[in-house]
Amino acid sequence: NISIYPNPNNGSFVIEPSSSAKQTMKVYDVNGKMVLTQILNGKTTIDASSLNEGVYNISLISNEGVLNKRLVIVR
Repeated sequence: NISIYPNPNNGSFVIEPSSSAKQTMKVYDVNGKMVLTQILNGKTTIDASSLNEGVYNISLISNEGVLNKRLVIVR
């Protein structure tokens, strides 16, 4: 289980996984283009201020599998 907050946000958000295992976060725009990727170790603040307003899909990849979440950026 994982928390992403605040959502919607203005380009800065926190990802808080339930485990501290290393994970890879990939952010995709509505066209499926990867726009951001980052390695996570536990609770991490993400700076997505370079991204435009809109809806994004976040894939969190770990040894346990892939988890997909939706993220909304509004300014």
